[in-house]
Amino acid sequence: MRILVINWRCPKNPLAGGAEIYLHEICRRLVRQGCQITLLAERFPGSTAEDELDGVRIIRRGNKWSKWTFNWTVYRQLNSIVHAGGFELVIDDLNKIPFYSPWLTDRPVLVLLMHLFRSSIFREVPAPLAAYVYLAESLIPLAYRNCRFAVLSESSLEDLVRLGIPAQRISVVPPGTDFERYHPAPAVRREPVILHVGRLKKYKSTDHLLYAAQRLKAKNRDFQVVIVGTGDDRPRLEKLASRLGINDRVRFTGFVNESEKIRWYQRSTVLVESSIKEGWGLIVMEANACGTPVVVARSPGLVDSSRDGVNGLFYEYGNIDQLTEKLDLLLTDQTLCQKLGNQAIDWAKQWTWDGAADKIYNLIRDTLYERTGS
Repeated sequence: MRILVINWRCPKNPLAGGAEIYLHEICRRLVRQGCQITLLAERFPGSTAEDELDGVRIIRRGNKWSKWTFNWTVYRQLNSIVHAGGFELVIDDLNKIPFYSPWLTDRPVLVLLMHLFRSSIFREVPAPLAAYVYLAESLIPLAYRNCRFAVLSESSLEDLVRLGIPAQRISVVPPGTDFERYHPAPAVRREPVILHVGRLKKYKSTDHLLYAAQRLKAKNRDFQVVIVGTGDDRPRLEKLASRLGINDRVRFTGFVNESEKIRWYQRSTVLVESSIKEGWGLIVMEANACGTPVVVARSPGLVDSSRDGVNGLFYEYGNIDQLTEKLDLLLTDQTLCQKLGNQAIDWAKQWTWDGAADKIYNLIRDTLYERTGS
């Protein structure tokens, strides 16, 4: 099968994140199953027009402004790319502004949905742009009404149903974890580190962790907050840490490579995920695979990738007192922390990349059969 996949970013893009990890892990396994996969993505500084990674062909379109114009490039060029390449199916990776590919091509379309922003987008960008994103998502039932969807979690399924997509058109396909890379390191001593990993965006609510750190410091607890990752919310967070008087307790590492990120998982006491909304919780699974328990907000996506008292502890999103209480408990109760860490390893192992790829492969076949009957 010749398949064209559309996503804003390829895995080599410096801004690639969890959506790109999910997509590439699936695509490289589809290649092993005999599919010919081509990824259409945006250009970025230093990139080439064509590339290849793990058997996946990458074609890049746009220019230095493609961050803002890639969707328009897809609108103009998708049909010609599909026919020139002889593609039998299009996979539309819907994790930002929709491409509306069913309106652009006569080929069947399978949709991968990371998560919907809906009203949470108003916490991230100015109101006019947020309204544009909200309206763009509202058109999804019109553009994709005849498509099958693969989503990461039950929370995203419920979002889609509320939007108007029939539940029977939606399959839940959670991501896996690379357990050869993410695993405990018994020789590494755990430190009183409260870890946060991911892109620094307003909707991730990393500031909630800083407020909790101020309260933990007032309790004279021994801890260090380590924030791994970068993003446009970092300047605001650094100013907040200074204003709260916790610069001595907070470290911003910026971007780190995969090996260093794993070392932080292996040495930390707990990972915090404070986002208002996620598709799943890929970071949660990575930490759990390393034997690190989590404290997560009771938010869509995170309630799917965690269980209270199993792989970590929940707190109500935005409740700084609860967040502080849960962190204080894990910092002071070593027995509970170790119990949750051990359970977290088994919890993470329920989901594998091979299993996820098999489900997507079956959805591809179902999509093609539905269109052609063969």
